[in-house]
Amino acid sequence: MFYASLLICWVGFGGQQCLVAQDTEGPYIKEEQCLNRLKEMEFTIYQKFPFTRVTAKDCIQQKEGRL
Repeated sequence: MFYASLLICWVGFGGQQCLVAQDTEGPYIKEEQCLNRLKEMEFTIYQKFPFTRVTAKDCIQQKEGRL
C-alpha cells in the first residue's frame, strides 16, 4: 500500500513556512495510482494557493501487517 504526501512551503510574515499535506483518499495498491494522486494534489494546491511551492513529494510504501 502506498500513501501520498507533499511538503508545501510559502513565505509568511515570519519567514518561510512549511507543512506536510497527506492524502485522505488513499492508500493505493499500486505506486502508479499514488503518483497520479500526487499530481492531482499538486494541481489543486497550486490552484487554491498560487504562492505556495511544493518542495517535496513522495509515495510512502507501508509494509504489510502495519497500520
